[in-house]
Amino acid sequence: MLAQIKSLFKQKKTFPKDLTAEEKKNNKDVATRIVQEEKQRKTVLPQYPGLERFEMIEKIGEGAFSFVFKARDTLTNKEVAVKVVRKRELDASENGKNHLHPNMKKKTKATERANILKEVQIMRNMNHKNIVQLIQFSESDDYYFLVLELCQGGELFHRIVKLTYFSEDLARHVIVQVAEGIRYLHEECGVVHRDIKPENILFEPIPIIKRDKVENPFGDEDKEDEGVFTEGVGGGGIGVVKLADFGLSKVIWDNSTLTPCGTVGYTAPEIVRDQKYSKSVDMWAIGCVLYTILCGFPPFYDESIRALTHKVARGEYTFLSPWWDPISPAAKDLIRNLLT
Repeated sequence: MLAQIKSLFKQKKTFPKDLTAEEKKNNKDVATRIVQEEKQRKTVLPQYPGLERFEMIEKIGEGAFSFVFKARDTLTNKEVAVKVVRKRELDASENGKNHLHPNMKKKTKATERANILKEVQIMRNMNHKNIVQLIQFSESDDYYFLVLELCQGGELFHRIVKLTYFSEDLARHVIVQVAEGIRYLHEECGVVHRDIKPENILFEPIPIIKRDKVENPFGDEDKEDEGVFTEGVGGGGIGVVKLADFGLSKVIWDNSTLTPCGTVGYTAPEIVRDQKYSKSVDMWAIGCVLYTILCGFPPFYDESIRALTHKVARGEYTFLSPWWDPISPAAKDLIRNLLT
């Protein structure tokens, strides 16, 4: 449609000044049809050979190399997430420009294609309530297909945006489950996640039960109340929490690795300094997530990626007043221990 419009102006076509009633009606009908066709094009979901078992419902995500659809498994009648990865766009640049640290010159050792296959291999061996399950994997000449457990609540990141910050009860509810998932990865699978952040933590939603006394100590107009917290169930709409996205995960046999990875603001100092690191990097990231959900902003931030990596490498953060004034000493001590 855009090409048609550009062509129209390029050719400098003009319309008669006085159109008949019939001509006006025809023009209106054509315009209506074009709009309807465009809407239909955007809403029609693709069908992929080999995925006939799954009925696509809607697109719920999109990445540089992939689409994610909500779908219905026609055999079980359960809703799932289907990640469709485009093979031909996967191979990553090997010029070192995508590394976390601006001074790193080493070339990447693995392509995005290898990361996908590694993610599948790691997830096939996992079975834990706090980790998103891989249901099925298949491929065609052009695509990889990952059928995953669907977490209807979506990303924890969006819940932070909605609530601004969490109560200590709700923060504990989230972090304990994340820690349980990480314990399973470390102790039973020998895997380090390496990219723990709010975007990679998903949850199952629960109803928000309104409470009589709304807690909003800073009078933040944008903050929504998280409602009643129920121990063992949750609050703020957050029930069961699950770790996702194992594309940067690594199986550790010697308890250490040198491969750079992760998201800078949630990445341990030894990674950005290009030093050997171990499973402790996941504990660092948990500390960053806990800090973020308790106050609404991350412990390390700078608009300059170079300055940010320096802050992380030096462990420069503080408990800013007044946001941290109501937070308990125990919560602050836990964060200090995790970020040490």
